[in-house]
Amino acid sequence: MKILVTGGAGFIGHHLVEHILKNTDWDIVVLDRLTYAASGFDRLRDINVFDGRRVTILTHDYSTFMPEGIVQEIGQLDYVVNMGAETSVDKSLVDGIPFAVSNVVGTTVLLEWAKTQSKLKRFLQFSTDEVYGAALEGIFFKEWDTMRPSNPYAGSKAGADMMALSYAHSFNLPISISRTMNVLGQRQNSEKFVPKTIRAIVNGEKVVLHGKNKDDLSSRCWIHARNVADAVMFLLDKGETEDMYHIVGEELSVYDIANIINREIKGEELKSSDIEFVDFHTARPGHDKRYAMSGEKLTKMGWTAKIDLEQSLVDCVRWTLNNKRWL
Repeated sequence: MKILVTGGAGFIGHHLVEHILKNTDWDIVVLDRLTYAASGFDRLRDINVFDGRRVTILTHDYSTFMPEGIVQEIGQLDYVVNMGAETSVDKSLVDGIPFAVSNVVGTTVLLEWAKTQSKLKRFLQFSTDEVYGAALEGIFFKEWDTMRPSNPYAGSKAGADMMALSYAHSFNLPISISRTMNVLGQRQNSEKFVPKTIRAIVNGEKVVLHGKNKDDLSSRCWIHARNVADAVMFLLDKGETEDMYHIVGEELSVYDIANIINREIKGEELKSSDIEFVDFHTARPGHDKRYAMSGEKLTKMGWTAKIDLEQSLVDCVRWTLNNKRWL
């Protein structure tokens, strides 16, 4: 088997590459633009199972025309997982155009190219919970609920998803969509919440949390990247064309996550005096207080996360403290 992973040098992408190397004998093609989010090839170099005989790494901005040489090097594939994307909400609020180009146009270029793949078994469009917008307390969005993206990043991912569905329908391509939530794990970009919180606690700085107080904070569902990779592999086998699936973790507030990190590093609960509370609407226009999706569909199909959230987070903190260059 041969699989293409776009964004395979990035955070979630390199965990998928690691998972494939450990659990299959497949050959892997990584297609990555190598933006700031990729840290060059550092993540791929850092995984202890990297095998240059099985992994081909190609660099290309696939929001532009796919050159003949790149097409030739990729060859014919069994699977495609499109993880490459611009993903920073904050950056999308400054300038949304790169998000429309990378996420909508880039996905469309890949879909056009996918029409040339004669033995393609599954094209998985990897997406986000943010396409649904904010979820009120008690609401867990299901796969075909209405999308109401709240920021340009989320809007661009919603557009990419719709292009994927249109190509599946128009050209009978075996395309499925997965949507996941806040992903954590080793080698995450230092701008993200978990590494930022680890760094703040290690440096004796206040932990920044979006909210007015401990009882009024942002809430998310969290999942480790290797659990996501396992779900992706499950969907490559079990997913259906023109269908959508939620890869969902466990819901905790940002305080709960920060508190687990603080207990692991300092051996004590996170105190209010250790926190800088920031009103999320003032600090981040387009920021939603709560995201939540239902994972019932994937559970009924037979997939569950292999490692629970708290153990995943503790393992991540311990690894990061031993590999501080990733902070």
